[in-house]
Amino acid sequence: MKGNNTHLRGFYQLLGNTIVAGVTHNTVWFALIFYVYLETQSVVATSIISGIYMVALTITGVWFGGLVDRYPKRRVLIASGLVSLLIYVLGYALYLAVPEAAFTRLTSGTLWAFAVLLLAGVISGNIRSIALPTLITALVPEDRRDRANGLAGTATGIAFVITSAISGVLVGWSGMHGVLILAIAMMGATVLHLIALPIPETETGQAVGTATRLDVRG
Repeated sequence: MKGNNTHLRGFYQLLGNTIVAGVTHNTVWFALIFYVYLETQSVVATSIISGIYMVALTITGVWFGGLVDRYPKRRVLIASGLVSLLIYVLGYALYLAVPEAAFTRLTSGTLWAFAVLLLAGVISGNIRSIALPTLITALVPEDRRDRANGLAGTATGIAFVITSAISGVLVGWSGMHGVLILAIAMMGATVLHLIALPIPETETGQAVGTATRLDVRG
């Protein structure tokens, strides 16, 4: 019973961690759309960025699912957070290194490099939405798993509700400065929390995690 309670507390902590990370990634995504439109005054630019995001999300979904199935969930979650953190740091460095005028032209290579870079950070974070439901079996007692599945979905909804307000305020206040500083700080905090959070693995996940090839067909 004590072990079950410990695992359940771990699930709630992981759920909170996921909400914070989800708010962070969605804020970057929404803010990027707002910022690009304000700078270029072009609906075409925002449409292209949205299209790139949806195509990349579709393509990476299969790969992310394979990673979650074949490797320890904790390792995958930490790696996802670290990749996003690194990308946001690089994006902020690019944002600081070039003049603001570089982001006002639809034909600017800097604008598109910046947009694609930040989208990569957001997409990397989407692995959480795949990994979280798979951990319910390991962390939540059987009689509470129905509620846990509902909470996992609620976490995604909460992230979207909070995001729209935060991203608009930050872009209006400081452009992408505040957005990226927040993203770097929050992703750093979630990664540190995950490193300290024990996440048990199912026997299937451990065994499959020893494989060296991603079974796309499977």
